[in-house]
Amino acid sequence: MPSCAAIDNVRRLESTIAGMVASRSFRAALCLFMLASCAGDEQPGDGGAAAQGGEGGIVASGGGSSTGGRSSEGGAGGATQGGEGGVYVLPDLPDYLNIVPPGQDGVVNGVELVALQAGTYPPHVIDQLGMYHGLIQATPGIEETELTEYFKDATLGVAPENVEREYSPIDGAVVRRDAAFGVPHVTADTRYAALFAQGYTGAEDRLFLMDALRHVGRARLSEFLGASEENQAMDREQLAIAPYREEDLTAQIEALQADVEGQAVLADLQAYTDGVNAYINEALLDVTKLPDDYVAVQQLPLPWKLEDAVAIASLVGGALGKGGGAELTNHCGLKQLTQTLGSASEARAVFDDLHFAEDPEAPTTSPSSFPYMAKPSVVAAAAHPDVDCSTLEPIDDGGLLGLPGLGGLGGLLGGSMSNAILVSGDETKAGHPMAVFGPQTGYFMPQLLVEKDVDAPGIRARGVGFAGIDMWVLLGHGDGYAWSATSSGADNIDQFVLELCEPGLGVVTPKSMGYLRNGTCVPIETYQHIQIAKPSPGGLGLEIILSWRVERTPHYGTVVARGRLQNGKPVAITSLRSTYGREIESARGFHRLNDPDFMSGGFERFREAIHAIEFSFNWFYLDADDMGYQHSCRCPKRSTSIDPYRPAWGNGSWDWNGFLGPEEQPTTKNPAQGYVISWNNKPAPGFRAHDGNFSFGPTYRSHMLERRVVDALETGKVDRAQIVEAMSEASTVDLRGQEVLPYVLDVMGTEPPAGVDPRASDMLARLSTWVDGGAHRRDHDADGAYDEAQAAAVIDAWWPRMCHAIFDESSGGAIEAFGLGLDDAERLHHTGSAFQAGFYGHVQKDMRQLLGGPVDGAWSRTYCGDGDIDACKDALWDSLSAAAADLEAEFGSASVDDWRRAMAYETVQYRALGVATVPDQPWINRPTFQQVVQINGYTP
Repeated sequence: MPSCAAIDNVRRLESTIAGMVASRSFRAALCLFMLASCAGDEQPGDGGAAAQGGEGGIVASGGGSSTGGRSSEGGAGGATQGGEGGVYVLPDLPDYLNIVPPGQDGVVNGVELVALQAGTYPPHVIDQLGMYHGLIQATPGIEETELTEYFKDATLGVAPENVEREYSPIDGAVVRRDAAFGVPHVTADTRYAALFAQGYTGAEDRLFLMDALRHVGRARLSEFLGASEENQAMDREQLAIAPYREEDLTAQIEALQADVEGQAVLADLQAYTDGVNAYINEALLDVTKLPDDYVAVQQLPLPWKLEDAVAIASLVGGALGKGGGAELTNHCGLKQLTQTLGSASEARAVFDDLHFAEDPEAPTTSPSSFPYMAKPSVVAAAAHPDVDCSTLEPIDDGGLLGLPGLGGLGGLLGGSMSNAILVSGDETKAGHPMAVFGPQTGYFMPQLLVEKDVDAPGIRARGVGFAGIDMWVLLGHGDGYAWSATSSGADNIDQFVLELCEPGLGVVTPKSMGYLRNGTCVPIETYQHIQIAKPSPGGLGLEIILSWRVERTPHYGTVVARGRLQNGKPVAITSLRSTYGREIESARGFHRLNDPDFMSGGFERFREAIHAIEFSFNWFYLDADDMGYQHSCRCPKRSTSIDPYRPAWGNGSWDWNGFLGPEEQPTTKNPAQGYVISWNNKPAPGFRAHDGNFSFGPTYRSHMLERRVVDALETGKVDRAQIVEAMSEASTVDLRGQEVLPYVLDVMGTEPPAGVDPRASDMLARLSTWVDGGAHRRDHDADGAYDEAQAAAVIDAWWPRMCHAIFDESSGGAIEAFGLGLDDAERLHHTGSAFQAGFYGHVQKDMRQLLGGPVDGAWSRTYCGDGDIDACKDALWDSLSAAAADLEAEFGSASVDDWRRAMAYETVQYRALGVATVPDQPWINRPTFQQVVQINGYTP
């Protein structure tokens, strides 16, 4: 039973969730008073006495963490470097802080559901929600002493006085749930017992979600939750990414038995599976342990299987750890542009301009060059067949995979949105590196990520894992080191063109079930993916039979379309992902990251762990002395004679030639610039964008972080609060206002041409004021409305018209031809993410080129006004006038004052993955799980 105090805490949270940051000045004064009062006390975990500061400053160490754990987890370390010209007192903060909204408890039973429907949440369901929301109002001006109001203590272990509940799901393992947030802290005598407890506690916190995810991973969510359009769309998308039968999942499990490390991974999977099943068996006999979601969908949990981990891994890795696969879209777009512009070379020049494959101005995570996918000086014409795009058809009448490049269906995880800021010890007041980093995996109730803390032989770590594959900490920290990741989108998917043949020597047609490879007709496998589903969750009525056709090849992946070449020859188009059929192999890397002995070698051992992860990610590392970055990807090496941005023949002559080795992957350690920043931007100079990525241009959303970090560093050495503030301030900025509009405004001037809508000058003036104020989309004064609501509405309406006015005519309609997005749509889908994929760098570069300023990597032409600044100016003012008409129609008023962007337009909505939900939050462009780490005085 939860304590009365815990229930009271939840009720207090609910009543203050909208205004938890009031009286910050009072709290700051109280914190300073408490710090001064105990400055002379020796606290557990003290790292040493006051240390000599650098450059005229003094650093004094604070106390240790109050939550227990090893002494190395305490507060300040020994001698550290102070700030410039003043006294820096290292606060009594834990080395590790984190946040995972809404909360740890994601299982609501029938009794709890009744209370929840009356407005009372069970303990630990939403107790991190207010902390997460409150950071918007807390910045700028947040102090280090205030960080624990917005992040929780994430120290390893838990002190006895902070234990809410203690139990043993298996002999040899003890689980202690902390009273503050309900996180399970597992200690065990054996590795088996520890992994068993990991499975048991994972099911305690996320059983129904785990069940849903294993169905999504098999493209069978409709079978579990009902055949809604959304569920069918997710099943179709997953089937496109990972069209596996059950025996394919089993084959991945069996492959782990080939070596000692694989066998150890398999043993962990088995122990975890046993723990999940132990909880399922208890839940079937105890309604207080059974999520009420099962009642709602008229289902019961079936036993957990080893293959379930593979299914979920294929979902997570296939959705977030991939890039590429748009070669056919590029081919068809180039053909369309060639017709419009009248020249293949002109069409290719436009494509190369807008693609930003290797723009020298693009912000990169590593400052060092790592060449990949270099465009060959001479392309072998024989490598690239001339597909007749008008003949292409999907392989399934229901449009299973659609035609390549026509846009995804969204999926469960959405886009990649994670970010990371790391600062070297030379630049911090404490003299140790610091990091604010985390993955953005969307907003759900319960969260897809579940937190764990485990201490057992060969495993010691705390952090999060995706529900159902949380046997190890996937992102978090160990004893003296921390790590995180962002999606990198490196090119690990290629599309191939197969010349069709008839295995039975019949007449070859676009329906033929064989393809020629090295002179042999190889059969294409086909089967029907069948589900029997209810019309809705728990719905009455006849069951619905869903049947979708799958076609697979042993060499080139899944068949996605069929058609003909321009000469009439029948062909099929396939899509091949480098991690296809081997997703569970990446478990080896996480097995290493959780092992304190393996990780005792610091950054170099971290790199070894990351090299075992095959998905396309940027990885970040921090300890007391070093910080660094390492890229992971099973990135194919292609023939140096092919164009990597167009589909090549799949006939044996142009196959992949191995994969990038460890030393070929982008990396950096303690770079001279003093910081590392990633927001899914380009990994390194020379590491070219994948075929479908047109966004690695001169500006990227990472600039919203970088500009604030650089500004902070220019004032002197920084503390954790300053870097948290940089992240938080960037999370409400509109990239268009920060990086693009200043150049557009320079081109337009303040005097409109004749005939322009008279309201356009007012609109432009409001945008100029908004830009000068930082271009935020936020309600900083907490009055329930955006602070610059008119400017937000104006840029939203004007942006697409501006882009089309600049590029359509002069590019031959390239935006339509290549299906390019102008603005990141995820924000409008209420998922939080924004400003990743769009035309931000395109507009900025064209304006700078038009203004005659310095441009590195200039385009083949200037697009706006065909390079005539007066013509461009007229086009921009005309597009703004057209936006005025749009806004008048949208808001039903002719007055600019009434054009106010409502916050509800883009609020973050926590998608219910069960019967419970939580309130919406104001828009914020920020990781879901986030760590704030500075390890003061300990090296692994």
